[in-house]
Amino acid sequence: MFWNNGLTRRNESRLTLLLLVLLSAMLLPSFQVHPQLPNIRVDEALLFGVFGLNILAFIFRGFRFSEEAREELRLQSFPLKRISLIFGCLVLSYTISNFYGVVIRGAGAYGIRDVMELVTFFKHYLVITLVISVNFRQVDFRIFRNAFLGGLVFLILLSFGQALNLFNLNTWFSPYFNPNHWETMILGNPARVLGTFDNPNVFGIFTVMALAFLVSYYYFVESKAYFPFLVLILIGLVIKVEYLTISRTALAGIGLILTILSVWAFFYYKRRKAILIRIGALFLVTMLLFVTASDGFFVRLTDGFNYSTSNSFLGHVERLGAAVGSISQSPILGWGTQKHAMTTVVDNEYALFTRRYGFVGLFFYLWFYLQPWVIGLKRYLSEASGRALESFDLKTWICTAYLALLPAVFLYNFMAGVFYNLQLLTIFGIIIGLVYNTAREEY
Repeated sequence: MFWNNGLTRRNESRLTLLLLVLLSAMLLPSFQVHPQLPNIRVDEALLFGVFGLNILAFIFRGFRFSEEAREELRLQSFPLKRISLIFGCLVLSYTISNFYGVVIRGAGAYGIRDVMELVTFFKHYLVITLVISVNFRQVDFRIFRNAFLGGLVFLILLSFGQALNLFNLNTWFSPYFNPNHWETMILGNPARVLGTFDNPNVFGIFTVMALAFLVSYYYFVESKAYFPFLVLILIGLVIKVEYLTISRTALAGIGLILTILSVWAFFYYKRRKAILIRIGALFLVTMLLFVTASDGFFVRLTDGFNYSTSNSFLGHVERLGAAVGSISQSPILGWGTQKHAMTTVVDNEYALFTRRYGFVGLFFYLWFYLQPWVIGLKRYLSEASGRALESFDLKTWICTAYLALLPAVFLYNFMAGVFYNLQLLTIFGIIIGLVYNTAREEY
């Protein structure tokens, strides 16, 4: 892969680029280039810009990799082949479905917005392969972890600042992240924080992703000889931030993750006293934060269960019904992207992908999520299952977090979606890349 070449031929350069991509995805808004084109993000400019320069460097070298780069590529060969096969199938499904929908069925037209779908696919591929290319030594991962924690702490502070409107930041800072609808969200009834994301629900699912790693660390990595107060405090702050987003789907995702990891730890450590104390402490913190949540939190939560009057639920049903009608007319290959003829707002990523690429495309879409889950499961079974390890190693911890996270992501995709949110998928792509990275061969 071209990350082991040009500007990023050294491991330190690849790690630096990854840190910049991570922090820009977490903290920076998108920018409009042209009204007819999607907004561009700094992380996208970094990925495509450096990749393009690396291609030029490869050409100038006479289409040859250095000896060191060839050895690196050999170590990455297993995960690279797996992710390349998945994206190859996604591109093939895209091509066939668009040809079938536009040429054979004569539906709609094919334009520049449809081409951008391939750009989205390629961005995901670049993110994941960049992470695979990094050789994470202990010091490298410590730097990566600290960068993520620094970004997370900033988001926590910003969330409380938005909730309290400190320094009146909701009128001069928050609008950068959602110029069109920030007032109805941050100053609405109930008010919802959105952090550096364009939607409180997206910020909510980000907190779910963060919690998957924090809670798995809390149970499976931290020493059992003492109680991890600092980790529990950080977990509590992230849960509180999710409550401030008032995202019902993310709330369900948090419940799912906490249940999975708590039950997992309970049986893995055979009901040890230290684990029972940690489970009880986490439960008490979660319940304390829940019962002290705002009135707006409970109003929105109650509204979500009133299916006959909930505007959100009724809107989801209406958009899903329209998508299902289109799917029923072309279930196998779909209709292609059809961005000029069909709405891109479906509020259900499974339905949107199936409408575009049929059940064939849906299979590859699910494979995109499940392949790293299988890799993570194999790692857990080979390194930790049945051993009652005092502390999981770095790779097993990453895999454990993803095993717990995926059910919550699948739940979220019923109401929105990760794959087509470019900010969220960059972060999730890094997570997937970390799981694939555990399958690299060692030096």
